[in-house]
Amino acid sequence: MKINEFREMISGAERGRLEKAFAESYKHFTKSQKEEMDLLIRGILEGKSEKTAAEAAKKGTLDFEALEGEIQFFLENAYAQNYLVPNRVVPKNQRSKWRFLVMGYIKNLDTISPEQPEYARAVKLLGDLYHMLCYGCGYYIFSTDDPFRSVSWSQQALFGLWARKVFQMGYTRENIRMLLQSAASSLLSRESLSQFQEEELLALLKTSDLKYMAIEEAKKLVEEKEVNLYNSKKQDSRSYSYGETINHLCDMILMTAITLAEPELAVEYYFSTCREANKEIVLYRALRLVRWLGDAGLWMEVYRYGLAKKIKPREELRREFEALQAGEEMEKGFWL
Repeated sequence: MKINEFREMISGAERGRLEKAFAESYKHFTKSQKEEMDLLIRGILEGKSEKTAAEAAKKGTLDFEALEGEIQFFLENAYAQNYLVPNRVVPKNQRSKWRFLVMGYIKNLDTISPEQPEYARAVKLLGDLYHMLCYGCGYYIFSTDDPFRSVSWSQQALFGLWARKVFQMGYTRENIRMLLQSAASSLLSRESLSQFQEEELLALLKTSDLKYMAIEEAKKLVEEKEVNLYNSKKQDSRSYSYGETINHLCDMILMTAITLAEPELAVEYYFSTCREANKEIVLYRALRLVRWLGDAGLWMEVYRYGLAKKIKPREELRREFEALQAGEEMEKGFWL
């Protein structure tokens, strides 16, 4: 029946019968429904409006302390490979269910609003889950080499969710630096590139001031990584990681400068700073980014800059330059 019909039916009921009907109805709720209804009923009985009581019930159903402890316990076991190898902590029949746990954690963390006192801790936990999934893309901690696909999130989308929540706490240098570091150095899923995460971050930098700030922080990170690289005793995986992080930070600097319509100095910085022994690869990387942002005119300028630096472009790039120079129509969607 409709709510108005229900109210009319109970309006003249005797109190004892009304209490009995209410109690019998309450028995049919599930445990989780009862937890929410308890808060709603208590709020109404305390004199709150239906709307206020409902909002309080919705917020009160999530036990954040319990959720935080559960996520931290999960992360410890994930990094310890307890969802992959035989152990006495995670039962065998529960190991394959890790993906459902993560999906639930992300969903619950997403419901916590900036007005709630637990918001900062929730954002940190979301970042911890994101980085754990990144780690799982490079090291086997689950029975999959693409944890992002397993939890039905793309790496780009989850990074974007986390970044938006970080910036809801403020567009500070510390937050920009943290997100730059993560976008440039995280291990990648099969379906992702570092530029995808950088694109998400760049889209959130709405003003010129924020973009200049991001360029400054990225250059500081590059300087730190160059020191780490210099102090590296040998060419190992760590030194390779430093070099790749520098390259990705240079990508972000160039992309940001292009959106500011100030690519000149960034192009010079890019060619002098990228950690590629072969400068033709640097040219190729720069042209790929310019193509990504859809600027055909700038593409030709960067190509000519490479020629001025005595770089011999690969045949693919030469053909592309000749086609643009001749004014030929590029493939539909190429510059989008």
